[in-house]
Amino acid sequence: MDHNFEIRLRWHNSNPTEREIGGDYSHESIITSDKHATLVASAAEGFGGDVRLWNPEELLMAAIAQCHMLSFLYAAHEAGIAIVDYVDETTGTMSYQGGSGAMTSVTLRPTIETTASAADVDRLHEEAKAMCVLRASVNFPVNVESVTTLPGTNLN
Repeated sequence: MDHNFEIRLRWHNSNPTEREIGGDYSHESIITSDKHATLVASAAEGFGGDVRLWNPEELLMAAIAQCHMLSFLYAAHEAGIAIVDYVDETTGTMSYQGGSGAMTSVTLRPTIETTASAADVDRLHEEAKAMCVLRASVNFPVNVESVTTLPGTNLN
């Protein structure tokens, strides 16, 4: 079964008198959908973007992290394991050389608050890894460095 998704991405020239994009131009774009809140994004700071806005690399990392989390929570639900809290401090690395770049790795660092054992949590991560569509769609490693804590000990 196919699932289809639609968004609208728009960039607008704030100086319409210019015929071409010159050296200075806006890196801001607006992402909309009929079903969601509007998202304003930019390039990463190192590429001339606005540091206050989400950039494509961060959005990719967020999508992978959320996909893994939702797959993990589904696996926990199916196994009857209660999860109290899930906080992921995700990092990613992009290599940029010779005018081109690629994400080379993403590391998920979830702290899972649960009464389940660390071994059970590790098994749930393996199940999530197999289920996460976005993780299966990228050509770089997605690592998981999970910490399991008992309820009431996660002070985030």
